[in-house]
Amino acid sequence: MRIHINITVNRAVQILLIYLFFVVVSGGLFAPIFAVFITGFIPGATLKTVGFALALYAVAKSVLQIPLARFLDKHRGERDDFYTLMAGALVAVIYPFALLAVSEAWHLYFLEAFVGFGDAALMSAYYSLFARHVDKGAEGFEWSLFSVGGLTISSAIGGAIGGVLADIFGFRPLFIIAGIINFVVFFILLGLYPYLDGTRPVALPPFTPIPKSPATKQ
Repeated sequence: MRIHINITVNRAVQILLIYLFFVVVSGGLFAPIFAVFITGFIPGATLKTVGFALALYAVAKSVLQIPLARFLDKHRGERDDFYTLMAGALVAVIYPFALLAVSEAWHLYFLEAFVGFGDAALMSAYYSLFARHVDKGAEGFEWSLFSVGGLTISSAIGGAIGGVLADIFGFRPLFIIAGIINFVVFFILLGLYPYLDGTRPVALPPFTPIPKSPATKQ
């Protein structure tokens, strides 16, 4: 019995998925042990500090993301989405390096609010672009790639690698590695620009699929 697997995903979706995968891996390097970093390396920080920092991030992201998404939806064309995406991606580059300079709780609070705004810009634009470039007839499959590959597996990989590296080398190398990853994939997003359609029709026709090499199992 032969099972032929031939996966086709258009180039725009490929770029978005690759970007999301590596950004989530980079965040996963230190996210599961972030509380240990805060309480162990910021003078006077406690678990309350961790809670307030995460709350500030959530509030900042929530306050901006929905209004920004509405604003992007009301403007024709995808270039506004693209520039918003790049702005959020730039914040993601800055964030890990900025953590190296955190020495007081208020530094952390400010930084978490800052990255909350950045993630709001990133994800409001990301969802908009991804939704309009998903191939017709493959919506469930490509959104599943987004969920499983972009969010779940990437988090697991980042968490596993981050725990090992932090145990051996400490936190500072993790932040540097995460920043470098985000810096590299920031430029991958530039490859999305040629695929912007310039308008926002009701139904965007899919791009010509770019097939991967089929793998055959016996």
